[in-house]
Amino acid sequence: MNKKVLVGLIALLAAAAVGITIFAIMMNIPRKNPVAEIYQNGVLIKSVHLSADAEFTVECEDGINVVKIENGTIRVAFADCPDKVCVNRGAVNGGAVPIVCLPHRLEIRIVDGEKEADA
Repeated sequence: MNKKVLVGLIALLAAAAVGITIFAIMMNIPRKNPVAEIYQNGVLIKSVHLSADAEFTVECEDGINVVKIENGTIRVAFADCPDKVCVNRGAVNGGAVPIVCLPHRLEIRIVDGEKEADA
């Protein structure tokens, strides 16, 4: 194998490993007193603490999403969209990657509920 090809292959594998590591870290960023912000069409429609179990429906002209909060996590339990990516995302309690339902233009972001004072 050519030395340039080998060096290029090692560099590509190293870049992939760094990318996978960064993505894994972003998926698991812990939050203090996590709060779910629920957006539809980019507008904040609801903000809920993950400390109390609840279930509610988010409706739009294209369909519905049933959102469930239990055991400190939030998930989309049901959606009548065709691809079900939001349902398959599963339950989250932190991280920088939101739950998204593109057909219904729904986004659920987890943020810190406690704001720390600037010193």
